[in-house]
Amino acid sequence: MKFLKPALFFLFLFLSNCLLAQNDIVLKTNGDEMRGHVTKINDKDIQFIYENETLEYNIPISEIIKITFSSGRIEYFDNHEKVSFQNLEDHHNKVAILPFGYIKDQETSNATMTKKIQLETYTIFKNKAVNLQFQDPNTTNSLLIKAGLTNNNIEGYTMGEICNILGVEYVVQGLVSIERSSVTGFSNTQTTKKDNRNNAYVDGKGHIVGDISNKSKTNSSSFNTTTQNYSTNITMNIYNDKGDNVFSKEHSSFWQTEDAYKITLDFLARKTPFFKK
Repeated sequence: MKFLKPALFFLFLFLSNCLLAQNDIVLKTNGDEMRGHVTKINDKDIQFIYENETLEYNIPISEIIKITFSSGRIEYFDNHEKVSFQNLEDHHNKVAILPFGYIKDQETSNATMTKKIQLETYTIFKNKAVNLQFQDPNTTNSLLIKAGLTNNNIEGYTMGEICNILGVEYVVQGLVSIERSSVTGFSNTQTTKKDNRNNAYVDGKGHIVGDISNKSKTNSSSFNTTTQNYSTNITMNIYNDKGDNVFSKEHSSFWQTEDAYKITLDFLARKTPFFKK
């Protein structure tokens, strides 16, 4: 027992140090992250001490997007519109493509595909744009990150607010859903027949030389293949910087291949007012 109390003391000290090592993270409207400890939140500013420092700073709330506390709690501040550094009149005729939602066989965790479809949609529109400037997806994603928008909290923002964050007049948002459907089987049998032709002849003495019989040989081979079919459904929406939905359409692909979404994306893009006929 005499060793138990010192052990508990050092365990408590270790856990305390671990907790103290965790930082609050303040995300500013210019994209900077401040790591340290928020000591107080006032009406117009917060009091903040940087990690491994003792000097206390006052940071205006107008410069803060959110605070992620060491406990995991997140507090948002209504300053996200300042991230774009643009006025509404500068948004005119500018379009951003958001990362598409992607569901395959009810799984939604494929971040690579959401960006891939975003880029493919951008390419389709950019090649057929009508007096519109399409924002590069890398710029779009960077601005979203700087504003603190993630898949977990983006539903807390209106599409009008997202337009203002990205500095565009319109955003294109969509969902691609792919599900396994039927399996198609195919079998084929090939038969090869080889004939031994009559190669007999009569020599000068009237004797028959060679084989006068007709023989044939038949070989057969068969193979089976199966193809997995998919059903593809895509929803595409366009919103303006006022939050209005100016286009909405859903379409199921006729094709049953896994990459049929590409054809369907092109089909839906042609239906939008952005596409040059």
